[in-house]
Amino acid sequence: MREAVRGLMIDSADRVLLLRLEFQNWTGWILPGGGKEPGETDTETLHRELTEETGVPEIFMGPPVWTRTMYRREPGEFDGQTETVYLVPCHPFEVAPTMSAEELNAEGVREHRWWTVAELEATTDELGPENLPELIKDVLDNGAPAEPPALEG
Repeated sequence: MREAVRGLMIDSADRVLLLRLEFQNWTGWILPGGGKEPGETDTETLHRELTEETGVPEIFMGPPVWTRTMYRREPGEFDGQTETVYLVPCHPFEVAPTMSAEELNAEGVREHRWWTVAELEATTDELGPENLPELIKDVLDNGAPAEPPALEG
């Protein structure tokens, strides 16, 4: 199991930025972020990952909004991960990753998109986690929880 950090990037129009990943056994949309490097803090990981995947120049890292333990759906370098998701309020911006297309492709990243909750509720695409629209709606309606819920899957 590896440790990971993800950002719930919500812009001023209440849209959320997601990345579409494509693997042999799963294709779907997830929050940007990724695995912690040895010695990195959550803050350092989130800044690095969001810069690499979105190109956002600066972020405000808010409080954690949920944690999740997920198990890998296919063989790979690790069996799964525990991830902490942090609220990252932001202004709308054009996504311009600092990673090359080749590097993103190697990580399974195929595209990015800003979504509204209504669009997420209506999509038939896979989402990670599956109840992502409900989780986002709760944060939009109530803010970050005092104690982030722990999810599995």
